[in-house]
This record gives sequence, C-alpha cells and structure tokens, in this order.
Amino acid sequence: MSPQIRRDPNGPAPATREDAGERVTRGDMLERIRADIGHLSKAFGRIGSYLVADPDSFMHAPLRTIAAGAGVSEPSIVRYCKHYGCKGVPEFRIELAKALARELPDFRLNLIAPSVSDREQVNVNKKRSIARYAAGLIERERSIIIDSGSTLRMFATQLGETRGLSILTADLEVVNLLRHYKQHEVIVPAGTVRYDTMAVGGRFLERFLTELHFDTFFLGADAIDLRLGLSTFNEEEAQKNAAMIRASDRVVVLADSSKFGTPSLHRICDIRKVHMIVTDTDADPAAVEQIEELGVAVHCVDPRTATRATGRRKARR
Repeated sequence: MSPQIRRDPNGPAPATREDAGERVTRGDMLERIRADIGHLSKAFGRIGSYLVADPDSFMHAPLRTIAAGAGVSEPSIVRYCKHYGCKGVPEFRIELAKALARELPDFRLNLIAPSVSDREQVNVNKKRSIARYAAGLIERERSIIIDSGSTLRMFATQLGETRGLSILTADLEVVNLLRHYKQHEVIVPAGTVRYDTMAVGGRFLERFLTELHFDTFFLGADAIDLRLGLSTFNEEEAQKNAAMIRASDRVVVLADSSKFGTPSLHRICDIRKVHMIVTDTDADPAAVEQIEELGVAVHCVDPRTATRATGRRKARR
C-alpha cells in the first residue's frame, strides 16, 4: 500500500489529482485506488482507505453506512466514484468487483459479487434493447429456460405478446413478472432459496433438471472470454447454469458489451457450447469476429432501436 502523507491540519492542502480533474482508466482501478490514498483530498483519502480495508462492505453496504464508516458525506462518495470514470456508485461497484476478481482466490468471489440492485441500475437501455430483440427470436420453441439476472428479468417483461410457452426459471422475480402473462406455464424448480438474489439453487435443482428437456435456454453471464468461455461470480450459479445447458437444445446468451473482456470467474461453459450471443453495438468488433469464427452467431443490437445493427465496424487496434 502507498505510504500515507502526513499533513498539517491547519495548513493548505496540496494540489491533488482530484483537483486536476484527472480521469482514471478502469483496467487498473484497484491499483490506482491504493496509489491515490494520501494524494487526493482528505474526504477522498478516507473513502479510499475504507474501501481498501473492507472491500466487501463497500460492495454491499448502504451508502449511509459507508459514509458513516469513512467519516464523509454521501455526496462525497458519489463524487469519488465519478472521479474513477463511473457514472455513479452502482457502476463503480461493478467495476470494483471486476478489479477485485483479478486478485481474490476463487472461494471469495461469491463475497464480492455485485448486488442485484446495482446491476439493475447499470446499462439499462442496452439491457432493455437486448431483451426486446431476444424476445423476437422465439419462433418454434415450445419450452424455454430463463436464467437469473437483470437482463433476463427485462427479457421476461417482453413475453406478453409471445404465444404460450412452458417456461422454467429459478429467478423468483422472473416468476413474479410472468404472472401478468396467463398464456405461459411457469415451472419453478425445487431447490434452496437465495434471498440475496431471490433465486433458487442447490443440488436439488440440478437433479431436478436431469429429468427435463427444453428447446432454448436464455442465459446471462458476468464474463465472456474467447479462451475461457462464460463465467459468473457465484460458483453455485455456475453449476446451475451448466445443468440448464445440459437440459437444453439451444443456448442463447443475453449480455451487454461490458461483459466482454472481464476477468474469468467461476466457469459456466466453453464458448462453443453457445449457439448465439445477443449483445449491443459497443461490443469489441475484434472479439465479435473471433467468436463468430468459432461458429457462434453474435447479434449486436442498437440500443436506440432494439434492432440488429447492419454492417461490420472495423476492429479496434
């Protein structure tokens, strides 16, 4: 950790990176946070020290709890997050989780997984357009599985005009959303309820799935990597997703462009197990092209129109 710089409490504060308005790239977020302690304003220094000392609390505690623990105001925390290139606290915590994932052992990844509420506030327009487009992909299916997560919950809200389907989901919020569409038969698997995500999981669910067969699985993922495949923060979630893949003829991944190039977490499957990825137009064209070369269809959706973008942009250098 960088040494702390002692200051005269009555003297003027030195010029800071915060004052200079410097923007920080996200790839080295955790490293920069540590290095910045002692070089930013007193309030930002306190926030940084609190974060480094207790990242789990910063990831999941209410803003008022973090503010009290760091001895700063809530607006100071919002400004701190924006200093590191994020629009607000939810986006900052998601980027922080990715940075922590590069350093923590696998068994701790569950502890730093972003909360559902944070995920639901980030990339909303992109997720909504992906969900609308994906609903239009349902043609001959008679039975589908809907995964857990913010994008899949939006997907569930788009099924009002879809003809009747047998739908299995372990996400209890998806179950709640589907209650408005009486044409669908909704199946909730046996298992253990996780109240932090409002989803069902566990070995009972995996055994339950061995007796069933579905046409298409609409899957979410926290990370998509060409070499390492699909992965997620939660190990139990990864095992559940793998079981759902085995129970399905086709796998369609719904994931916004921020999921590409993130660190590998608990592995769900090889990318060749996927038939299609629906993402947005900010996805790296080079990554899209490489995935398509493996035989996986990638549909990039324009967030403004919820339609598939035409043409191919040049790969980034």
